Amino acid sequence: MNRAKIQDYIDQREEQRADLYHFEARDATHFTLNGHQYELVDEYRDGFDGDALAKRYSNILSKYDYIVGDWGYDQLRLKGFYAPDNPLFNPEQGIKTIEDYLYEDCNFGCAYFIIHNEDVWTPRHRRRRRSSPVIKERRKKLRQPDVRHRRHQRAERVKSGHHQQKFVIHKRKPEGKAKKQ
Repeated sequence: MNRAKIQDYIDQREEQRADLYHFEARDATHFTLNGHQYELVDEYRDGFDGDALAKRYSNILSKYDYIVGDWGYDQLRLKGFYAPDNPLFNPEQGIKTIEDYLYEDCNFGCAYFIIHNEDVWTPRHRRRRRSSPVIKERRKKLRQPDVRHRRHQRAERVKSGHHQQKFVIHKRKPEGKAKKQ
């Protein structure tokens, strides 16, 4: 694939996503994005662009309490963080790690913004349904007898080297049968 073909795919994808999310500003710091209410908490070097946010936004971000958007190479990157009272909270993605993220993972001096999700949507865990006992099948484990007790096989230990050993399985010769002559 050449660069022109890849760029065509990117342009097609952006056209498909163009009408998915709608950005509406309520005032200087509050806005809605597809019905979710957000508040602009911090902005550095005019990094906030509502239309660019709407293009890059995904539903998976609605579970985070805070979303950081940073600009690098004219592309917006979004990352979510949890508040301590969120049931999905883990310390690696807590709001105390936002500053570390900005210093370590973002380009030096890049424009960024931090928004607060006022309407956090936490996903419900699906419970597995118990299968009905009428349809339930049980499979028996395939059990083979121990090698020593198999009818037509015998195992022999062969030593090869100082501490190495291996087992060889041979077919047993029929016992008790007289040879026809």
